[in-house]
Amino acid sequence: MSPKTLIGLGKDRVIRVSVLVLALGAAGVWGAGWISHRAGHVFESDARISADMISISSRVDGWVVARRVGQGDKVKKGDVLLRVDDREARFKLAELEARASEIKAEEQTVATQIAMTENQTRYRVAAQSHRIEANRVALQAAEKQAVLNRSEHRRFAALAKTRTVSQARLEKAEADLNGAEEKLRRMHAELATGESLLAEARAAGAEAQVLKAKIGQLHAEERRVAAQIEQQKLNVNDRAIVSPISGVVDTTFIDNGEFVRPGQRLMLIHDPSKIYVSANIRETDLRDINIGAPVTISVDAFPDREFRGEITKIGDAATSQFALLPNPNPSGNFTKVTQRIPITVRMAQVDGLLRPGMMVEIEIVIAGRKTKPSS
Repeated sequence: MSPKTLIGLGKDRVIRVSVLVLALGAAGVWGAGWISHRAGHVFESDARISADMISISSRVDGWVVARRVGQGDKVKKGDVLLRVDDREARFKLAELEARASEIKAEEQTVATQIAMTENQTRYRVAAQSHRIEANRVALQAAEKQAVLNRSEHRRFAALAKTRTVSQARLEKAEADLNGAEEKLRRMHAELATGESLLAEARAAGAEAQVLKAKIGQLHAEERRVAAQIEQQKLNVNDRAIVSPISGVVDTTFIDNGEFVRPGQRLMLIHDPSKIYVSANIRETDLRDINIGAPVTISVDAFPDREFRGEITKIGDAATSQFALLPNPNPSGNFTKVTQRIPITVRMAQVDGLLRPGMMVEIEIVIAGRKTKPSS
């Protein structure tokens, strides 16, 4: 081989060796960075976006007459989602309101009777008191007249024995005495009658107390009916089922014309602005994370975008503790399996892209380390 050929081969070898050295150096730098990154983070692919699903149910039973929304529809807080037939409930409400009006009318009637009875009693007692006072005055006058007539009769009787006065004058004195005593007895009777009538008038006033007791019963009945009216209004209002939040309808479980019962699940709603990541990390990684640790989130649906979050909750029990059929792992057939601990990562909604159920991968910064600021 010529010297020029040998020189060319040497240069090619040097170039290949240089390229190899550079590649190995770059791979070493990349590997060192990769190892450092892996050492500073906890990685987990068993994660997904979640949201609090609100189950809409009915407090009343009846036939669905109008379902206003369907799966995927957006709703605002207070929007009517569906209506249950409320005709019977409204008829019952009208009946209770009519009963309330009837009670009020009866209360007014009894109140009028009480006022009338009290006025009549007051007037009768006053009038009878005046009559009794007049009877007493007349009785006193009759007593004085009787005393005078008795004195005159005794005097004329004594004079008649000596024939000083005539027999006719004595007989007139006896007639005057008998008339005075008769009038005195009549005044006593009238006074007793007047006192009896006064007692009767006062007793009639007790009827007002009976009527007042009836007013109390009507007030109690009115409160009871008012409570029933409020309960029935609630029953009527509950037949228009409204959304408790602003969000999106995830799914519906009932259609128009179907019969619903209290507590029956009708649809699911979630607020798309309130999402988070649910993940299950290995128990061996639990010592490396804490509340507030920053998290980098990669969404499978958007591999070219990176999202940020932070840990807000670390579960207090492994997921296996909540299995429907837990494995007791008896000592004769034991296989040690790394358990999973649920965690919650808070993240913000971005342009409405993130939806519950999407699979994600997370990188959690190990406690005591910081991530590089995102661009």
